[in-house]
Amino acid sequence: MITVKGLHKKFKDFHVLKGLDMHVQKGEIYGFIGHNGAGKSTTMNILAGLSRPTRGECTVNGVSVENLEHPGDLHIGYLPEDPKFYPWMTARETLAYLGGDIAGGRINEMLEWVGLTHAAHRRVGGFSRGMKQRLGVGAALIRDPALLILDEPSSALDPEGRSDVLRLIAEMKQMGKTILFSTHILADVERVCDRVGMIAEGRMIMEKPLFQLQRDNIRPIFEITPAIPWEPDIISKLSQLDVVLEVTIEGNSLHVMTVDESESSKKLLRFFADRNTPLRGLSLRKNSLEELFLQEVKPL
Repeated sequence: MITVKGLHKKFKDFHVLKGLDMHVQKGEIYGFIGHNGAGKSTTMNILAGLSRPTRGECTVNGVSVENLEHPGDLHIGYLPEDPKFYPWMTARETLAYLGGDIAGGRINEMLEWVGLTHAAHRRVGGFSRGMKQRLGVGAALIRDPALLILDEPSSALDPEGRSDVLRLIAEMKQMGKTILFSTHILADVERVCDRVGMIAEGRMIMEKPLFQLQRDNIRPIFEITPAIPWEPDIISKLSQLDVVLEVTIEGNSLHVMTVDESESSKKLLRFFADRNTPLRGLSLRKNSLEELFLQEVKPL
C-alpha cells in the first residue's frame, strides 16, 4: 500500500527527512513512532499528497507522490494532527460536505460508528477535542477508502478519548482497511499495531512486526531491594551471571535485565543467598517499547 525509498525533505537549510525508507503492507495497522520533531508529520503530509519530497521515491496506493497532480488521486482517508472543521456546520453537515456525492447513507453509519449520533445536529464549533477527533476519523472514512493515514490521532486526548480512538482504529482493520498512524505515545502502538516503524532525526532506525520487536527486545527486569547495604562491587559481580543483560541502580534498588524469567529468578536468588545478602523486596516487570525506543535513539 505504501512504499518509501530514500525520502528526503528540506525546508530551506533545514533537512527534516534524511533518506527515509518505509513499507506499509495491505491490511495492517502500522505504528509510526518518534519524538516530536523527528519528521513524522512531514512524512505524513508527503504521503497524503500535501507536500512534495525534495528527492526520493514514494508510492501510495500504486500512485507516485512525486508526480501527483491532486491529493484526491491517492484515494486515501487522511486525518491531520489537529483537524479543522467549519465551526458553523453540524456534524452531519460536515460529513455530507466532505463525503460529497458518495456519502449518502454512510453518514448515519459513520455518526453511529464514531459515537456522535447524539450530536449529529450540533455545531462542530461547540465540540470537545475528543469529539472533533472522532468526527475526524469518521470524515477520513466517509468515502470508504482502503488506506487511512492518521497523524497523531490520539496524542492530545485524555485517557478516555485515546481509548475511543484506538478502538476505532482496531475496528477499521476489521473492516479490511490498512491504517498508518503516527504517535509519540508508544503504549498506544503496543495496544493495536501489527508493525512498527521508529523514526529519529529524519531516518528510520527500526521497522519490524510488533510481535518480533517484543520477542527480540522486550526482556524481564527484576527490581531488587536489599535489607542491608549492597557490596561495593555488587554491579560488576552480578553482571557476570550468564542470564544478566544489564544492571543499573536507582536509589537503593538494583534493576536487573535478564534473558528470561524462570531460570533468571532462580539464579538471582541463589546469587544473593550465596552471599548471605537478605532482600527486602524483589519484583518483576518487563521493559516497555518506550524504553526500547529510548535505547535505540541514545546513540544518535
